[in-house]
Amino acid sequence: MTGNAWWPLALAPMAGLVTVLAVPLLRPYLTASGMIDLPGSRRSHSAPTPRGGGLAMAAGCLPPLGLLAWFDAELWSLVIAALALTVLGWLDDRHELGVKRRLLVHCLVGVILVASIGGIERLLIGQQLWSAFWPLSLLAVLLAVWLINLHNFMDGADGLACSQGVWVALAFGLLLLLHGRALAAAACFCLALSCTGFLVWNRPPARVFMGDSGSLLVGGMVAWMCLFSVAVDERNLWVGLIITAVFVVDASLTLLRRIVRGERWYTPHRQHAYQVLISHGWKHGQVLMLYVATNLLLVLPASVMAIRFRDLGFWLAGLVYVLLTLAWAWIQVAAKGEHAKP
Repeated sequence: MTGNAWWPLALAPMAGLVTVLAVPLLRPYLTASGMIDLPGSRRSHSAPTPRGGGLAMAAGCLPPLGLLAWFDAELWSLVIAALALTVLGWLDDRHELGVKRRLLVHCLVGVILVASIGGIERLLIGQQLWSAFWPLSLLAVLLAVWLINLHNFMDGADGLACSQGVWVALAFGLLLLLHGRALAAAACFCLALSCTGFLVWNRPPARVFMGDSGSLLVGGMVAWMCLFSVAVDERNLWVGLIITAVFVVDASLTLLRRIVRGERWYTPHRQHAYQVLISHGWKHGQVLMLYVATNLLLVLPASVMAIRFRDLGFWLAGLVYVLLTLAWAWIQVAAKGEHAKP
């Protein structure tokens, strides 16, 4: 089986179908097991909702990934990472594991993913090429860990993390197809269609939450997509950073702000831009449409340009991040001003 074979792409619709059919079978168990997210001051939903639906996504994704890895050994690291994160997320959904245990597994997964591509030897910034294997490989591990975590942090509004998973996986899948990597692209499309199937149940108003078992699965696969794309072509780093920019900016700036303020940054909160919007009257559907529109109107064109004009990738990524940073700051300042009104 060659990397140019197209038959693996047919696995993606199967992943979506299994996911959409598995959710209604799983929901009664989640409810009976007491896996219910109740409304609270640090949560954005208003009705008790079962969590742990990510197990249905795993049921749709993992078997096709295993089959793909059978024909392409490069994908085994993805299977191992996805399985480990799904199990970790499920245990956390059931028993609320401690931060240290979760972070340890995240770091191990990050090391596995970076090791599977042989580390990062060099980085191209504009026209300047930097060579530093160990520092760059360490940064790659940290990037993977952060991508895993931030998808967990951003899973707080109906359909938001799921729709982002659809966008990111489709974008990386098409990028890898351009490089002739059909098997790796099929793995991306499996996640995209699985997220699409889950979105049927997770769209506003959500009837089930993916929980950590789903958000960690999505985050881990996105981390693999970024790293694998860079291994295929180092210039894809900037494309990948653009593709993931909406979540990266919101999660990163919110975390940085909390650290600077001396807050307990690892505890639940409602300070992400999407949470601020919801707390100030936006409906979940409106927030979802805002993030989707941002991906379609800003991130997608920038991604296409970064692929078409490779030498501009770094500058395009910088422009996207500056614009999203300004939008994030505007939301935070506007919300603060509204809160200060008598």
